Amino acid sequence: MEIRTFQSAEDVAKEAAIFIADRIRENIIKKGHFTFAISGGRTPWAMIKELAKQDLPWEKVFLFQVDERKAPDAHPDRNLTQLFKAIEGTKLVLRLNIFPMRVNAEDLDEACEEYESHIKRLTENGKLDLIHLGIGTDGHTASLVPNDPVLEEKIKGVALTDSEYQGRTRMTLTYPLINQAEKILWVVTGEEKAEMLDRLLHQDTSIPAGRIEQHHAIVFTEESAAIKIN
Repeated sequence: MEIRTFQSAEDVAKEAAIFIADRIRENIIKKGHFTFAISGGRTPWAMIKELAKQDLPWEKVFLFQVDERKAPDAHPDRNLTQLFKAIEGTKLVLRLNIFPMRVNAEDLDEACEEYESHIKRLTENGKLDLIHLGIGTDGHTASLVPNDPVLEEKIKGVALTDSEYQGRTRMTLTYPLINQAEKILWVVTGEEKAEMLDRLLHQDTSIPAGRIEQHHAIVFTEESAAIKIN
C-alpha cells in the first residue's frame, strides 16, 4: 500500500481532499460521474470541509455512507448529521447527490438491500470509484467490528451488525462490496491509532481492518500515527 505521511491531522485532511478532488476530475472525464463512500470521524469531516472548497461538478458526484448508527434523524451520533454539519453553508448542500442509509426503516434488512441496489444502479456491479475508511483503536473499520458475525458476510454488500457496538446497532458496507472498490483511501490520524495502523499495513487479519484488500489502497496519515511503522 502506498503511504503518505504528513505533519498534522490538518495537513492530512487538506491533502486527502486534494486527492479526492483529483479522482473526481479524472473519473468524470472518463465516464461522466463519480461514486464515493465516506466514513465518519473528526479528520474526515475536516477533509469534507476542505473538499467543499474545490470547484468541481458536484451534481455528477454520488456520495454514499460507509456505515451509519441506528439513531433518530439529526441525532449527533449519526454520521449523516455530522456530514451535513461539515458541508453547511457550502454549494455541496444543494448540488451533491447524497444517499443516506435508512437506519430508521421498519424493515432494516430491506433497507440494506435497497441501499445496495442504489449503489449497483450507479456503478458497474457495485464497484464504487472510491471508498474512504478509517481505523479504530480496536482495529475496526466501517462498522466491521471485532467478533461480530457481519465480518463473515460473503454475499450481501450492505448488512447490519448483529449486536450493538458502542451502544448502537449499525448498518455497514461489508467486505464483498468494499474490497471491489476501484480505490480505497485510508485516513488515519492520532497517536492512539499507531499500533493498529502498523497491524493494518502488515495485513494482520486478526483485526477487521486487516481483511481489506491493499493492492488498490492508499494511506494518508500523520507523523504521530506512523511512529510504529517498520
